[in-house]
Amino acid sequence: MELIGLDAKFQTVRVLSCINIQWNRKYYEAGQFAIQLYISNWSASIAYIHTVERPEVGMVQKVETEHSLKGDFVNVSGFFLEGMLNWKVTYPYQSRNGNLSAACKAMVASLMADTGVTVPANADLGASVVLESKGEYLGDALYAALEAQELSQRIWLDYDNAVLHYGIWQGLNRTQSQSVNPYAVFSQNFGTVDSLTLTRDYSAYRNGAVVLYEGGAVTLDLRADASEPKRLLFIDTSLSADEGQSPESFLLMVQAEGRKQLLEYPKLISIDATVLQNNYLYLQDYDLGDKCDVQDDRLRQAFESRIIEVQEVWKENTHSVTLVFGDKLPVKYR
Repeated sequence: MELIGLDAKFQTVRVLSCINIQWNRKYYEAGQFAIQLYISNWSASIAYIHTVERPEVGMVQKVETEHSLKGDFVNVSGFFLEGMLNWKVTYPYQSRNGNLSAACKAMVASLMADTGVTVPANADLGASVVLESKGEYLGDALYAALEAQELSQRIWLDYDNAVLHYGIWQGLNRTQSQSVNPYAVFSQNFGTVDSLTLTRDYSAYRNGAVVLYEGGAVTLDLRADASEPKRLLFIDTSLSADEGQSPESFLLMVQAEGRKQLLEYPKLISIDATVLQNNYLYLQDYDLGDKCDVQDDRLRQAFESRIIEVQEVWKENTHSVTLVFGDKLPVKYR
């Protein structure tokens, strides 16, 4: 993958000859990168790492120089542009009603005005919501709301005009339960994975909460089946209503905070797969955000699951791709 170093105004500084590249793309949070190259190939004026082969742009946030008998090296790392969203916090209290992507774009346009990030008038995705937040990092708050509808957000570079744009997007459905897109199945029997690890962990799972706020408390019950025992979490939010905020709006904000914290205590079903680049080709037959079928052939279990992370590594002329899946929905094994 060819990487280009850009200056703070998104002008080309030089093409980078890297020894190692780690390009960690994520769907529900800001991704990261790390590269190693010889010092002679680096310039202190480089502020961004760009490539036409991926939609992400890396922000140069950490630079380490290394001097050894093997040579003089520089190690560069940072978040992708979506990490800029966490430069801002949702304070004072933020509330948007309506379509989710429209609500996210309105909040970004308001809070990110001084960063140069623009919000084009693209078609909206998602269902109607009440998006409320106070005292959170903007990026984290928006990713949490988008995850509930299996959407993601991106800041991309219009390279020709040196402008940053913000938008909402969603990966394709490539499961066998649909007929619009070619399907993608990851299993050893299909010859598409080298290794697959399935982990189940319910040890920290919670399905309800007692959520305290200044002057009272609310109880959340997120059980899918009333016969399931309650596994409660105690949450002290210390939230108080802002001046002029209605009681209904405030209680919605308290409930949203409780639901957000409960997301940190799920039934964990983790699937990691090191994929083979023969039957399916990365970026052509599947990509970050796509919903695919994943099968554990030994246990005869199958899931519909979205690719929420792609870990790419280039080292010693070898490119490896590891996928992390999320939002697992059990389906019939085929």
